[in-house]
Amino acid sequence: MNETKDINGFRNWMKGKNLSIATIETYEHAIRFFYEQGYSMTTAELCRWKEEEQQRVSAGTVTLRIHALNKYAEYLHMRFRLKPLKVEIPDYVDDELTTSMYQKLLEGLLKDRDDEWYCIVKLLACTGMRISEAVQVKDSHIRQGYIDIIGKGDKIRRVWFPASLRKTLEGRMKQGFIIRPSQRYIRAKFHKLAEKYGIPKRPMHPHAFRAFFARKVYEKCKDLQFLQKLMGHASVKTTMRYLRKSSKGMKRRISKIVDW
Repeated sequence: MNETKDINGFRNWMKGKNLSIATIETYEHAIRFFYEQGYSMTTAELCRWKEEEQQRVSAGTVTLRIHALNKYAEYLHMRFRLKPLKVEIPDYVDDELTTSMYQKLLEGLLKDRDDEWYCIVKLLACTGMRISEAVQVKDSHIRQGYIDIIGKGDKIRRVWFPASLRKTLEGRMKQGFIIRPSQRYIRAKFHKLAEKYGIPKRPMHPHAFRAFFARKVYEKCKDLQFLQKLMGHASVKTTMRYLRKSSKGMKRRISKIVDW
């Protein structure tokens, strides 16, 4: 099997299935890594990989890679599928992007006159957009105040750009797309920015800004259904996951409550 040719075909096949850019990149990376580890796409090898992988990484990471391999098996017309692990979602998060981290990041970017990344950070934090959605935004969308995104199930979700965001981006936007780099580069760049400005790396990733947006909006309006519509979630239960308390916050709160 020509693995490189096969993965290229897999990428095109996923595009035909209308998978998001982020999902395509994640699945493609997982398959390349699978081959780099020396495994092959046979039932015995897949089972061996799953058993060994559980000893190396977290259950959540294993499950994500299982989804990638199962999708790849579907592309190869294999009948065998790996059974995903049962991963319970905790009612708290270990790391979250805080307001102070966000402000420190913006201050650093302003000081360095890094308009491109200042725009990227503001766009993510003030809209709650996924990276796969944000890369579609042009300066013309900012001027008109919204963009219509085609999501899962070909459903159209309208993302609004607040007046404060539009005002902030005026004069800083370049012609064309707001976000130019690839998604993988963006993730790596956030880690570099965290190191540069003395911000913890773990909460500095693109999706953290989506959760940050959700928490800030809910703090302001306390309207869960309104937030659900903004986030584009089919279920309010999904929206509630973004409002989980941090483990540090829970520790501080219980310490204040229990004084007996």
